[in-house]
Amino acid sequence: MSQIKELLGKRIKEIRISKKLTQEQLSELTNIGASSISKIESGIYHPTDDNLEKIAQALNIEPYKLYMCNHYKDTQDLKKDINTMIENASDDEIRLAYKILNSFLN
Repeated sequence: MSQIKELLGKRIKEIRISKKLTQEQLSELTNIGASSISKIESGIYHPTDDNLEKIAQALNIEPYKLYMCNHYKDTQDLKKDINTMIENASDDEIRLAYKILNSFLN
């Protein structure tokens, strides 16, 4: 299974769930079979460009956002990315990041 198909499928599922939609409801909104939606989300199928547009439209997002999968990286890679962002941030950005992290983690 291709990593792109797997990541895209995870991302579609993540967004679908955040919108409180079932696979069946997404199927109805897109006119894509529920079994195909399941296979897309499982990373078995890669949707055609037309179906990708239908999915994005049904989820009310821009199609490119379906490929925003950086948060699925390995935890160690995420920590490195966070450290790099902090090293390059201004004092005000660091204070803001601290407030945000503190509100989520404490």
